[in-house]
Amino acid sequence: MTTPQHHIIKETSETLSRLLQDEFKRNGYKRVHIVEQAPKPDAIEGKLPAVSVYLYQLSIDPDGFDANLHHEIIEVEQPDGTMKEFMRRRRMWVRLDYLFSAWAQTPEDEQLLLGLIIRTVMENPDIPRDRLKGGSFEDDFTLNLQLSARLDEGTLARFWGSLNQPVRPAVQAWSAIPILPENLSEFRRVQTRQIEYKSITDPRVSETGPTPNPFSRRLDLGGGRPPK
Repeated sequence: MTTPQHHIIKETSETLSRLLQDEFKRNGYKRVHIVEQAPKPDAIEGKLPAVSVYLYQLSIDPDGFDANLHHEIIEVEQPDGTMKEFMRRRRMWVRLDYLFSAWAQTPEDEQLLLGLIIRTVMENPDIPRDRLKGGSFEDDFTLNLQLSARLDEGTLARFWGSLNQPVRPAVQAWSAIPILPENLSEFRRVQTRQIEYKSITDPRVSETGPTPNPFSRRLDLGGGRPPK
């Protein structure tokens, strides 16, 4: 089922949640709840054990945002089955940063879940299209998933303090997804060319190509042997 392309951020989060849920079940943790929001007590309460999949930051990927070309040419299938070329603004790559935190009755159970989260991310650096949830991804798209470097203690303290929680361990990972422009302009390639030559001394005289330019002459810059 195809969904609007701007659903890609939501469907990326759903894909990561399902990836973790499947891995938990495969390892015998069948009652782990996935919470796709900030790990606040009211969101976690009554759902232990739980894992919070929290998208805490979005940013424009500096390596993908108008780094070179500003436009790209794409092919769109027409109702009659033919392909037509269109030009659109280049896709914008957006980096998604996630924070995975585990919640359980004991610290030992939380640490077991954290270890499994790390292994899941490590073993799934490239998630193919057939494992992506939703219809906003392109047919040949692969979702890359990487562990992030740790946040500094001050940032962590402010984050957990904003949730009225003590600092607790969490796994950080990131991915990048494209936002595709919707506006298209029809693109037509050059099929034939016509070249017209004009005399700079007599504008009334002209000739249409592709015959050689009748007004082209050898330009002598001097320094050579004088003509005989």
